[in-house]
Amino acid sequence: MTAASGLTLQVLNGPGVSCAEATGIVDAFHKRIAGRQSAGSDEPVSETVAGWLCVSGAPAAQGGTSCGKGEQNVFAAVVPVE
Repeated sequence: MTAASGLTLQVLNGPGVSCAEATGIVDAFHKRIAGRQSAGSDEPVSETVAGWLCVSGAPAAQGGTSCGKGEQNVFAAVVPVE
């Protein structure tokens, strides 16, 4: 999926979270932070989406996204450009 910064992310679902749910959470988060984080940004951005606290790491450092809700976690890693 495409992050708000324009980088490509691979979503990794944690235990108890379906792949579809994980992708939906990360997608909703990046839509919510659209325009707040460019690909060259050195700053993380956080936001709560549907009860999940999500943080997008600094794109300039190839930071991914992590979301947590209670004991459940979802991660999205930046896919390296080939």
